[in-house]
Amino acid sequence: MSSTGDHLRTATLAGACAAFVATPTLGALFGEGEQTRRYDTVITPPDYAFAVWAPIFLGCIASTVGQCLPAGRDAAMSRRTGWPLAGAYAINAAWSVAAQRDRFAYTPYLLPMATACAAVAHARLQQVRPDTTWSATTPAATGLLLGWTALASTVNVAAAAVAAGVDRMAPRMVAGATAGLMAAVTAVAATVAASRRGGLPLAGAACWGLLTTAATATRPRGVRLTAAAGATAVLAALAHRRRVDRTA
Repeated sequence: MSSTGDHLRTATLAGACAAFVATPTLGALFGEGEQTRRYDTVITPPDYAFAVWAPIFLGCIASTVGQCLPAGRDAAMSRRTGWPLAGAYAINAAWSVAAQRDRFAYTPYLLPMATACAAVAHARLQQVRPDTTWSATTPAATGLLLGWTALASTVNVAAAAVAAGVDRMAPRMVAGATAGLMAAVTAVAATVAASRRGGLPLAGAACWGLLTTAATATRPRGVRLTAAAGATAVLAALAHRRRVDRTA
């Protein structure tokens, strides 16, 4: 039976998800958008790669609807993941506002916080099975969001440095950005290997960003090789997880 806490959690989740989807969408339609192109980095995926936000938004909307339905409000999946997902959505919306207002100094703090919230939700959903039809969408949505924002957090740190006046092609900048990308890939691969649920969408979102970066001829060769190797590592972690699941 749904409690007052369930109603409060789902109402907060619904509001945060609405802000998460509407803020960048309306900003692009009626304003200048997030203006990330002006702070391009050597590890930023190409423009077309950002189409990944379409399935992320759709998945998060479906997950939120499922958690807000009467059958989903008191579901174990909702109770375990609702609050951290609300945090992830709200902070992502705040990131979009900062990017649209050219406040890039805040973005290296906001996006890792949003990613951490998504990571908490992803870890918690490993502990429960989807117990309604709609709750099965939560692992997929959370995996997609985590996989993309884990890489984007590293890109944002590099973008903030560029915004502060650092030459994006300076050797130290390229080396630092590449090292950051490697660290993010290591974390993603480890998470995929440990994921009983949501591992495929997590790997898919991360590999999409990595492979599109690897395919961008204007990026330094070392960055492209690192991205390609990173995608290979994530896929290897996914294959390992599949083997473990089959023998369990």
